[in-house]
Amino acid sequence: MITSEIRIMRGPNMWSRNQHRLIVIKYDSAAISKIDSEKQRFISDYFWSEYQITSLYSDFLYCLADYSLKLASILQGSSLDYHIISPAPDILYGILHYETEEVASEAIKIATEIIQSLINNENPVNFSEAQQLVKIVSRKYSEGPTTAMIIQAARDRKIPISKGPAGFTVLGYGKKQKKISAAITQQTSCIAVEIACDKDDTKKFLKSANLPIADGKLASDESELLNIAEQVGYPLVTKPYNGNQGKRVTCGIKNMEDLISGFRYASEISKPVIVEKQIIGSDYRILVVGHRFIAASLRQPASVFGDGISTISELVETENFNPLRGEGHENVLTKISLDACTQAHLEKQGLQLNSVPAKGQQIFLRSTANLSTGGTAEDVTDIVHPSNILIAERVSRVIGLDVCGIDIISQDITKPLSENGGAIIEVNAAPGLRMHKFPTKGKPREVGEPIVELMFPKGDNGRIPIVAITGTNGKTTTTRLMAHVASHSGYRVGFSSTDGIYVGNEMINSGDCSGPQSALTILHDNAVDFAVLECARGGIIRSGLGFDQCDIAIVTNVAADHLGLKDIFTVQDLAKVKAVVPCAVKSEGWAILNAANEHAYKMKDFVKCNVALFCSDEKNTYLQEHMSKGGTAVFADIEGNIFICNDLCKTYVFNLTEAPVTRNGKAKFMVENLLPVVLAAYFSGIQIEEIKRALTGFNPTAEQTPGRINEFEINGINLIVDYAHNPHGLKALAEYLKHYSGKKTGIIAVPGDRRDSDIIEFGEIAATMYDEIIIRLDRDTRGRSEESIVKFLKEGIQNVKPGFDCKVIADSTSAIHYAIDRGQKGSTVVICAENALETLEITKNIAQLYQV
Repeated sequence: MITSEIRIMRGPNMWSRNQHRLIVIKYDSAAISKIDSEKQRFISDYFWSEYQITSLYSDFLYCLADYSLKLASILQGSSLDYHIISPAPDILYGILHYETEEVASEAIKIATEIIQSLINNENPVNFSEAQQLVKIVSRKYSEGPTTAMIIQAARDRKIPISKGPAGFTVLGYGKKQKKISAAITQQTSCIAVEIACDKDDTKKFLKSANLPIADGKLASDESELLNIAEQVGYPLVTKPYNGNQGKRVTCGIKNMEDLISGFRYASEISKPVIVEKQIIGSDYRILVVGHRFIAASLRQPASVFGDGISTISELVETENFNPLRGEGHENVLTKISLDACTQAHLEKQGLQLNSVPAKGQQIFLRSTANLSTGGTAEDVTDIVHPSNILIAERVSRVIGLDVCGIDIISQDITKPLSENGGAIIEVNAAPGLRMHKFPTKGKPREVGEPIVELMFPKGDNGRIPIVAITGTNGKTTTTRLMAHVASHSGYRVGFSSTDGIYVGNEMINSGDCSGPQSALTILHDNAVDFAVLECARGGIIRSGLGFDQCDIAIVTNVAADHLGLKDIFTVQDLAKVKAVVPCAVKSEGWAILNAANEHAYKMKDFVKCNVALFCSDEKNTYLQEHMSKGGTAVFADIEGNIFICNDLCKTYVFNLTEAPVTRNGKAKFMVENLLPVVLAAYFSGIQIEEIKRALTGFNPTAEQTPGRINEFEINGINLIVDYAHNPHGLKALAEYLKHYSGKKTGIIAVPGDRRDSDIIEFGEIAATMYDEIIIRLDRDTRGRSEESIVKFLKEGIQNVKPGFDCKVIADSTSAIHYAIDRGQKGSTVVICAENALETLEITKNIAQLYQV
């Protein structure tokens, strides 16, 4: 294929500051370069002749990207923006905006398959076939007009929107979230829906409340029809007692033969069948939200106007070409279908499908006025009589529906129903909204707004506090510290990290959960009222962030790690990826940046929010400059006292030695994990005393901070388990180990997906730290051979200590046993953990063995 990778962005991402819904396509430059010039001309000619698509690019790699992106945009049925980006020579990406990700994926898939077919000398699908394939996906996955209106109203209120399990739309986050399904809200009463779906029960409720309804009975058998007809009187209507959208409804019944026919027609959906008096008048739909009148429409059945030449069938075909009409609910109006119901209604008028109506003659094709069968609507909101408004609002309260569509037949809606024999004929749960938003005639009504306001009263944006944390090293510890402070302050905290997903004190998933899907798991949990989200490089590159914005972002540091993967070649490239997180902070929020890290500090120039700095060195130039201008910062002075500086005022917090996580202030990298948490908690409105109590009470055990300087004593030997997995992390650990005397043994390992130079550097740093080195191998070498990892680690070690002899022991258990058996009392053994939880378990088991 001409593409090598497709990514779907579902939130803030590295490609755009403003567009969160993007599909990112990487083109296979090597494959495209093999296409000869003759084939290139053939493909270009094809796109011009079939689609009138041309490209201004001279390089065919760019041309092909241009063709596929333009065609994918056209296939989606709208002019969606796209861009072509080349971050490095021979690397090309196409960035296409989308409305529905499944539709965009299908469109780009078909566009690239067409090109591939041309390359392979195969016949590609034609344009109409391609359009149809995309439409099938669109009908399945695109939001219906009702849901779309509610989503847009929520978006206008800055309420976050996401797709939940089973396709449900989720508005808001955590404890404040609300789910919707079309016009069914999370607050909609199940009992009310059940009543509304049973037409006979509905009538009983309305009748008991003395509301005007059509007289009628339920018929379970044809033998009952004569008696009902005599009691109620013609004309009659038959309809399924649990039907919807006007299905199997027969109106204008004036004799027994038609009554039996209508009964049989309705009974194909349900028995019993409702037989009721037909009310003479026009068909109105009234929308009530929160028991408050919102809008009203006059509905007309599907119809066509004669031209004196065309048959009814031809007139319908012409009308269905109206761009406002689509299949089902995909457009403002629905296409008119010609079925048995249409033919039966025409026959009552003495017409056939091949009849030719006179010029200007309106021919109604249905007896019911539902939009779902091709009907039209005229807005009449401003002329509904106040008495009728009160009736509609009473109906919603009697049935108990928060969002209610009430069908009324009345000769004149401007007059009370009691004056013209009008009546309520149906009450609808999940009423369609498009007739009010897109009337064929009259004023459009913003009917999504009151539904959103019903769920989120003014002032409520459905958000909970979100602290997002990124960086190369220290993210997980910082995440745990922040979650601990928020929890200590009374919040129900959800946090995601490389260790797992936690809600409250319970782990609900283990493993690396630092990506956008894990963030969404937290934000979709309705118990959570404070979220702390670790945002790692991989997830940001793969699909952006799992949230639209956050209140606070912390950037711990940016250093060389995972370079050479996913076209991220330099630390500057990596910094651009990490910068997605602080750039997602809301305008009044805070980006907390590490003044001691050049790449993190420079992110201040890209964010559109408040900036605060942290640093363990009070004399840091960037820190001092920032504070001299009244900027907010947190730092530790030479005596380890932590201060928050704000508007040139200093507030004492506590001393580093009081926080166990800093190892009596000796672990500088732990200090740099703690300082931004102090500031983030302060910005979250947590009192200084509360922050102090939480952080000084945080015990960095193997359970609390797995793989972050977890210490054990075995046979008098100090054993440390740490996650250090890159040069930057290993240097930080080396600084801490300077406080230990005696022999130091390092059991080292490095992930195989690092560059050769990174593995060599890791070996060089290890050589400066340890008196003895054991090379361990990760279970997953990530595409690299074990021999290669060992070779480059040894090369690094030899660069610093020529002739140094190191041992290779593949598995952790054997390596730890070897180190302890050769160790001396007072010595230190450090294990670089691939999987912190697994390594800790191994270490605990070994410790028990030596105690026996």
